[in-house]
Amino acid sequence: MTDNNENVSENVQNDAKKDKLPFMQSIKRVITFSKFNFFLVFVPIGYIVKFVTTNDTLIFFINFAAIIPLARLLGFATEELAESVGETLGGLLNATFGNAVELIIAIVALANGRIRVVQASMLGSVLSNILLVLGSCFLAGGIAALRNNKLEQTFSSTAAQASSSLMTLSCITLILPAAFALAVKGENPPNVNIQFQILDISYGTSIVLLIVYILYLVFQLKTHKDLFNEKEGDEKDDKNESNKQNTNKNDNDGQIQEEGESEHNIERGIETNDEHDEPHINMMIALVLLIVTTVITAFSADFLVDSIEGIVKTLGISETFVGLILLPIVGNAAEHVTSITVAIKDKMNLAIGVAVGSSTQIALFITPLLVILGWILNKPMSLYFMPFETVCLFIAVLLTNYLVQVHGRSNWLEGALLIATYAIIAVAFFYYPDSSGGGST
Repeated sequence: MTDNNENVSENVQNDAKKDKLPFMQSIKRVITFSKFNFFLVFVPIGYIVKFVTTNDTLIFFINFAAIIPLARLLGFATEELAESVGETLGGLLNATFGNAVELIIAIVALANGRIRVVQASMLGSVLSNILLVLGSCFLAGGIAALRNNKLEQTFSSTAAQASSSLMTLSCITLILPAAFALAVKGENPPNVNIQFQILDISYGTSIVLLIVYILYLVFQLKTHKDLFNEKEGDEKDDKNESNKQNTNKNDNDGQIQEEGESEHNIERGIETNDEHDEPHINMMIALVLLIVTTVITAFSADFLVDSIEGIVKTLGISETFVGLILLPIVGNAAEHVTSITVAIKDKMNLAIGVAVGSSTQIALFITPLLVILGWILNKPMSLYFMPFETVCLFIAVLLTNYLVQVHGRSNWLEGALLIATYAIIAVAFFYYPDSSGGGST
């Protein structure tokens, strides 16, 4: 038994110590790692269109298509760099760059004074992750489970509870400013004096949220990291071993234990091989790729944001709808594909970690960071959202919390319910008019 564990441990260490790919093979790996790379052709086209035409609709949708593969490339570079710098620092890198596209788009919009676009994109990213992405995971994973003669998929509800509880906290921080404005004077939008008070409340609240996010990182990466690294296969192994012991009562106990442990080690070996099948690129290339992709994405995001005003006028849609529905599709495209892929493979802990964890990052880190950045840039970015928006967020968080906290199981119907909720909210926001009441003062 001990020898088997030592052998598995040595294999994992040997795999981890494998030399990185040489320069040319690293470049080849970067080019061929994803089918999304085909859409990189839209990056130069987006640059050309920006300077040869004034058609904002064309500029918007070409750069919209360009940012999707750039988002996947950013995620790939971050994962490769995290593999080289260790678990703790790697976790911090993933937390920082996991929503890099949303952050870049938001910073560009904030610098241009488009507070409503910033707020809508933040809210839209949260709604997209916990409704559309998570719902797609449950739906695709549930259908795949049915094909394997399983009615439900299982996941660790303990880790999901931590993230969903933090989402509830962030939801409260968005509800309180709107409730404050209505309670003090009953005005919507609030008058100038109340707006300044809301800004002060937002600054203080944002500092608290950033502190909570740091504590969450310590919780996730240090004190309770086993909760987030838990493999749902472990629970299945325990059940399988228990069944074997019940059906083979007369067998030798030591033999049963050895067989169960052997199966467990084989499964762990498969998981380890899955993680190390693909060779990792050179650390320096990963760093350069991360920096270059970030810069290119920033320019594409700038072109995208600049064209929003024109597309609003041309298509007759609101800035709120663009920020809340269209822009999150760009930022979450890579995460959407990744989470669905792992859900189909029955790795629901990872799928939920991608969807709910990303929402937590946006709510606890990116949004308060943008409020503080707006404070520095003298832009009136606050946590005051319109009542209708906060109600939609509350409904989404309430439904998601119920599904991930109750029994640690999911099926395709629950996924359909989440997607249906997102579709209803999208239709409502399509007709929702722009208002200056949100973050503008």
